[in-house]
Order: sequence, then structure tokens, then C-alpha cells
Amino acid sequence: MAWHEVESDVLRWVRKRIISWYRRHGSRYSWRTTKDPYKVFIAEMLLRRTTATAVSRVFDQFISRFPTVQTLAAAEECDITEIVSSLGLQNTRAKHLREAAQIIVQQFDGRIPDTETALKHLPGLGRYGVAAVLNFAFSIPRPMVDGNILHLFQRVFGLSFRSVDDRDAWFLAERLGGRRQPPELYWGMIDLVAQVCLRRRPRCEQCPLTSRCKYRQRDSAAS
Repeated sequence: MAWHEVESDVLRWVRKRIISWYRRHGSRYSWRTTKDPYKVFIAEMLLRRTTATAVSRVFDQFISRFPTVQTLAAAEECDITEIVSSLGLQNTRAKHLREAAQIIVQQFDGRIPDTETALKHLPGLGRYGVAAVLNFAFSIPRPMVDGNILHLFQRVFGLSFRSVDDRDAWFLAERLGGRRQPPELYWGMIDLVAQVCLRRRPRCEQCPLTSRCKYRQRDSAAS
């Protein structure tokens, strides 16, 4: 089966179930409860190649130390590195944060840009981060695919994708999110993988998608 062969009613069912699960069991990180473009931008920069749990330990401290994009742009790189050191890739992460902040101050009057064209030129943000800032901060619907979402797609729909850049995965995300691309859908998928759809020992009995999950069906048939 290909991404475009997944039936629309199945996608609607999956979307509804994930959002419902997230509202009951999802994590309420502080960056998920704000539409402040700066805070959303910082969160997405910090979340690259690390976990939400790790970011939650430094996010509030980071915002307290650098409350505006102007203070971040003027900061010494070593001071940024010190705060993000627990996330890994701290030197690269700090460099990208400072450079992106300087671009925003110099080219966008200190305001986080709200267009894909502008955001994609900020160092360290990446395709997913660009879409996340547009979606979460500006309510501009955009599909999103990261490693967790790709993993869930492959398990639930029984599909194979080359990488997070596979255009078919992005097409499927666009179909799944529909016209609104609700943030709770994406947070729900990320949290499902973190809490339930584990890569080594998935907790299928706790999953809201079990009855239509291709992975679960194959696993049950093999038992």
C-alpha cells in the first residue's frame, strides 16, 4: 500500500483518536501552552536532535536568561553553550541560536518571521522546525514530519519511507492533518511514540490506535 491509498475515513479516525488521547495523556510542556513566536522558535531550535524531556529541564532557564531575541543576539556564545550543554551538540546549537537571533534582529526588526521563505534561511531550524513555528506560533497550517512521526506512520499504516525528508511522508502528514493541521495531532503523535509506541517494546495494549494498526495486526497474526 502507498501513502495515497490510505483511506480518508481511516485518516479521520486516526486523527480523532490521537487528539483525544493527547488531551488525556499528553505532556503539557510550557512551549506547548504559548503562542509567543519567540518562545516557540527557541523551543524548536532546542528540540532538534534531542528529547522534549531534556529540553524541559533547560527551557525556562534559557528564556529567563535570554527573554528576547535581542538579548540572545547580543549574548556571548559561551553563555549560550553553558545553558544548552546538557542537550548535546552544544557548540553547534549555541552557534545556530546566536546567528539566527542576529539575523532576526538585523533583517526582521527583531520579530520572528512568519513566512516559510524567511524561516528556512535561519541556521539550525530545519524543515520540521520551520513548519512547527508557522503552525504553533502563527496558526498557519503546515504538515510536519520528524523521526517520531515517521516511526508512527510506518507502524500504524504499514508503510516504508526512506527518511524524514521523504516527500511521500509529508504528503501523508498533510492528508492526516487535513485543512487545520491541528497542533494537538502532532504533539499527540510525538508523545505516543515517547510513551507508548516504543521502538523496542511497544505498549500496544495502551495505544488508542491498536484496532487499526498494521504493526499490531502483523504481530497478533504471528503469535
